Amino acid sequence: MTPPAEWPTVGLIVPPAGDAVPPEAEGLYPRGVRFAARSLALGELSIAGYGRVIDRVATLARRLREEEGARAVVLMGTSLSFFRGGAFNEELVEVMQGAAGVPATTMSNAIRDALRAVGARRVAVGTAYAEEVNDKLAQFLRSAGFEIAHVHGLGLTDPQAVLRLGEGAVANLALAADSHAGGLSDAVLISCGGLKSLSLSRKVEPVIGKPVIASATAGAWAAVRLVGLSGKSEALGRLGEVPLAA
Repeated sequence: MTPPAEWPTVGLIVPPAGDAVPPEAEGLYPRGVRFAARSLALGELSIAGYGRVIDRVATLARRLREEEGARAVVLMGTSLSFFRGGAFNEELVEVMQGAAGVPATTMSNAIRDALRAVGARRVAVGTAYAEEVNDKLAQFLRSAGFEIAHVHGLGLTDPQAVLRLGEGAVANLALAADSHAGGLSDAVLISCGGLKSLSLSRKVEPVIGKPVIASATAGAWAAVRLVGLSGKSEALGRLGEVPLAA
């Protein structure tokens, strides 16, 4: 279906090669908003890999505004926005807003805001990343006021290997993170926008009895809220119940 002209367009800057909209965005919000994507063509999930592509963010934000009419822009790569720390993450927001002239945010802000929205304080974390990236994530979360109960990473550096993981593997990652935390967390975070997460909260929250926040779904949630939508969706579990004012 061609989205009606009155639906606002949200521009997504995505890590993998190809300008594909992440399935979580349209899966969570099939109506009321249009998504458009531009790719950074990230080659490696590593500090060096992020550094090779991050300078293209301003150009892609501008293209999304000029070519797609985006009314908001989101950098849909968690590690791309936290790998140089919280201050750099905020600089990226300013860069995108300056280039596109519209509201902008990052996936790192999305997971931070989503965790706060569900009342999380002590977090068990599952990621796709290797240790050097996990360390940066832990630093970012602590600087945002969270305690880290445990970080469980898959050690992946190839973006395509991340995309090949099925939803079952991502659910198992969430369960493993919670288990390794020994029941000492009040929420589980799955970090990496490439990890398939559309059904994650609905599958795992009833098992562990606590909120599950994922980069891919939190990013879409934050994106639609930038254009004034509530972000409510049953597929988001606890997060999908949070009112817009939060």
